[in-house]
Amino acid sequence: MEDDDDYIIDDSQNAPMMGAQHGQGQSIGDVPKKKGLSLWLASIFIVAEMAGSGVLALPRSFADAGWSGIGLLIFCCVISLYSGICLGRCWTILEERYDEYKDRNRYPYPAIAERAVGIKMRYFVSFCIDFTLFGVATVFILLSSQLIGSLAASLNISFCYWILILAAFLWPLMWLGTPEDFWPAAVVALGTTVTACILLTIEIAKEAPKAIDVQYPPPTVLSFFLAFGTMLFAFGGAASFPTFQNDMKDRNKFTKAAVFGFVVLLVLYLPVAVLGYYVYGDSLPPNVLDSLPDSVIKKIISVLLALHMFFAFLLVINATVQDLEEFLKVPKKFGWKRVALRSVVMLAAVFVAQSIPRFGKVLNLVGGSVTTLTSTIFPCVFYYRLCSQTDPCWPERNIHPFEKVCLLFIIVSGIIAGCIATYAAVSDIVQPDSFSPPCYVNLTAAGQF
Repeated sequence: MEDDDDYIIDDSQNAPMMGAQHGQGQSIGDVPKKKGLSLWLASIFIVAEMAGSGVLALPRSFADAGWSGIGLLIFCCVISLYSGICLGRCWTILEERYDEYKDRNRYPYPAIAERAVGIKMRYFVSFCIDFTLFGVATVFILLSSQLIGSLAASLNISFCYWILILAAFLWPLMWLGTPEDFWPAAVVALGTTVTACILLTIEIAKEAPKAIDVQYPPPTVLSFFLAFGTMLFAFGGAASFPTFQNDMKDRNKFTKAAVFGFVVLLVLYLPVAVLGYYVYGDSLPPNVLDSLPDSVIKKIISVLLALHMFFAFLLVINATVQDLEEFLKVPKKFGWKRVALRSVVMLAAVFVAQSIPRFGKVLNLVGGSVTTLTSTIFPCVFYYRLCSQTDPCWPERNIHPFEKVCLLFIIVSGIIAGCIATYAAVSDIVQPDSFSPPCYVNLTAAGQF
């Protein structure tokens, strides 16, 4: 891991380079040619980037949605997959029309936004991506702190202090430059998550015979849309898809990579969510691990997921700070400006984590708001806009009427559901009966889950 001064950023679009996404630090137009990702490795990136925190929260989302959660989870999977495919098609269109996009590009999603709508949309998409990644990074801090705190319960250290301890370990690691090649990290992250999901499913299944008098109450409107935000967050990795596509050997195979990745995600998610809800019903906490009795296997699951979240935080937050450094023109070489900026970002993440010390609430808010935009609404809007543009020099692009109906349905349903999910998430954060005081107000109460 090092600083590469040989990287030359493509600024042919004559706009500030905003919108760094997960893994974008190594996807730059004028870097030396690399072999590129294979179809299977691209699929691994997709799964590793999305799997993790979502799997622990999905059983609780089923408790919020009831048994209709099965259909809602599949629906979120399908629309997220289709939207991701549309985003891949958008980049193919840009390559067809503009020569500068035929090489690897550092900011593909904002570039799509600019060509589809305009420069203002580029900035707005950049903001949404950064907000999403910052929210995801905060969830990773909260969840890692909770997992580590449960493992070290005998030390009797408050959860709020674990946030500070974990941040202290992560802080100097944030000063490192951009990861040049991190595919081994993606493979390891996928391996830990898959192993944890398998073990978690087995442990929940063992508890099934003990399940008595389990309640499955019907969902309310707000609880249903809270579940929608959680489930969409679990599939909300579309902001990084153009980057993965950019790094593939054959970009035309991205659709196959996306389909395979989402099938794997659904296979991982469904057993944990359905079994968790069946065994525990509406008594499920935000983290399904808290429902399991203490055992060696539970500790192993916690360790695997804590490791995943720890390193995932560095990868996700690195993309956000790169974007800020580009915007503020911070030198790429290691120096006090980089340390200062990244320290401020870490302090901001810690402040949010200490202010809303429940990872499920942050997850619902991010999932219902900006994740809905970047993972469902924007891809469909941009694809329709690009296909509507015409020029004698461009290949003709036509959308089948049935596909237009699908695009319109996803856009409208995404807007409605996203607004309600965001309102439900904010209401859930502030309502008195479930309000968790910030760590700096009440250390003991904030640390209770």
